[in-house]
Amino acid sequence: MANRGNPGRSWLLISTILLVWNVGSSARQLWSSAPFLNSSSPYAIGGISGGNVSLLPASDNVSARLGPLSLRQKYLLGKRIDINVATIEEISELPGISDVAARELVEERRRIGRFRSPEELLAVRGIKEKRLKKILPFLTGLPNN
Repeated sequence: MANRGNPGRSWLLISTILLVWNVGSSARQLWSSAPFLNSSSPYAIGGISGGNVSLLPASDNVSARLGPLSLRQKYLLGKRIDINVATIEEISELPGISDVAARELVEERRRIGRFRSPEELLAVRGIKEKRLKKILPFLTGLPNN
């Protein structure tokens, strides 16, 4: 009876070949869809001198994986606004604050000068205790915050 070799080794060789093949095809797929190769991409190739390439987003509002950041992602990454200088657009980005409530908040701020405590926000029409608790983590410029 002839020695047929080790059948485990042949399966290992076939598995290794398939693994290398899949890794190579995945790398080609990623390289062909790389954002820095696309001229309309929000990313730009930084310095190419000396072999250093830096990929920097054109805006801090862009996620490398998903494109533009959602409002939730911006605030989870630490975006905060100063309630005493923020525009209507910035205030309306806060969770639970509509454009109407943001306008009311800016009008109240103009009327009283500036907000000195979080409780003063309760005087704004459309902001109750529950909504105030929701937006407090995203506000700066208040002493008790």
